Amino acid sequence: MKLGNLIDAFQPAKGPPPQQLGGFLRWVLAGAWPMLILAAAISAFAGAMEAGTAFFLGLVIDTALASGPDAFFTSGNLLVILGALGFFMLVRPVLFGLSAASNAIIVQPNVNPLVLSRLNRWTLGQSVRFFDDDFAGRIAQKQMQTASAVTSVATEMINVVAFALASLLGSLALLGAIDSRITLLFLIWLVGYFALIRWFLPRVRQRSGKRAGARAMVSGQVVDSITNIKTVKLFAHATHEERSAQDAMVKFRDTALEFGYLAAGFRFCLMTLAGLLPVLLIGATLLLWRNGMASEGDIVAAGAVSIRIAQMTGWVSFTLMAIYSNVGEIENGMKTLARPDRVEDMQKAEPLQVTEGAITFDSVGFAYGRDLGGIRNISLSVKPGEKLGIVGASGAGKSTLVSLLLRLYDGEDGKILIDGQDIAGVTQDSLRGQIGMVTQETAMFNRSARQNILYGRPDASEAELIAAAKQAEAHEFILDLEDGQG
Repeated sequence: MKLGNLIDAFQPAKGPPPQQLGGFLRWVLAGAWPMLILAAAISAFAGAMEAGTAFFLGLVIDTALASGPDAFFTSGNLLVILGALGFFMLVRPVLFGLSAASNAIIVQPNVNPLVLSRLNRWTLGQSVRFFDDDFAGRIAQKQMQTASAVTSVATEMINVVAFALASLLGSLALLGAIDSRITLLFLIWLVGYFALIRWFLPRVRQRSGKRAGARAMVSGQVVDSITNIKTVKLFAHATHEERSAQDAMVKFRDTALEFGYLAAGFRFCLMTLAGLLPVLLIGATLLLWRNGMASEGDIVAAGAVSIRIAQMTGWVSFTLMAIYSNVGEIENGMKTLARPDRVEDMQKAEPLQVTEGAITFDSVGFAYGRDLGGIRNISLSVKPGEKLGIVGASGAGKSTLVSLLLRLYDGEDGKILIDGQDIAGVTQDSLRGQIGMVTQETAMFNRSARQNILYGRPDASEAELIAAAKQAEAHEFILDLEDGQG
């Protein structure tokens, strides 16, 4: 099996998505966890090599000083030389290469489609009410945004958190070998560092969630205007739509500024703390060296570790800030996408069997969950082959009757029968597959004419496709169409 196929990027998830962060992450990443853990382990081994770098530098320096310029490259030092060469030219490059490959080939290309396909599959199963109550653009933005955020959290936890924790543990072991007091200084600094992280990151998470919500609202507003552009132009409301979009953009800008102020403060505090570490560790090792309690190689090792960790501190902290930002975006997307708003098939639902086509509404009532409006106590029989027209004022419930027949909503009272079968007990796909419907609105997917015509029957033959186009008096002008995408 190829490395890129170790995660099944399109494996369906089991059950509904939980509405708590931990459960939601387990749901969207189910099936990928073994490879994520393996990638994290490889990254941790690579991180531990940072302490190995400082160790070998210190060992080489001490060996060189003990041997002198003339005796360093002799057989007595062969083991040290070969060990250093093997570490820097073989062990370290292999581990870093494996870490890069596991992330770039196994994790990143697969996690995003895995999460996005699961969110999209769940969203497509939501009820019509779910889509009626929200912007189409906002829903789409939430799917893309959440999938991207989950991918970023997964990859950064592997690349940075696992790497950094292993580096810290390796550094603690190395400093402990020099002197326990150096280790104590490092631990005190770590307490201050984690206190800083603990204060800033929850606030980053909160403000990131607000920023994500505002960004999605901008997308929703813009896409809504573009989707209904003919109506916008017919009512000469371009200025009105521009104002609505700008109001959403102002809110997004305000949330982005709030996030920016927090990020700038975090960076300043972080750089100040990072600059303190080399001063503490190198200064303390120099004092030990002056008192004959540390070697020159120990100074080099402590310096290399402290400078590397100081540099890594900024990298790790900004990555943690990005992780918390993405967690805020995941939580924001989860509130929209994970909530159940569905018309579900019964556990033992059977396919609808149409023999004659008789339809019966038996005391049907539906008010969209409200006390007023909708329809109440409707009883109606439509015989096979009968043509029936239903008239009434706008909002009287004509469209509601059709929506209930198609089970776009579940009725609140009564039942609907087709050839004696209660439609609540049949599969929705089999029900809708037996009913042809032409809506008031012209629905066209942004796809080819062929794909639009075949949408009702994807398995239709070429001859049936052409016959349908001719019957709709569309065949001739379709032949003259050109691809607008070039």
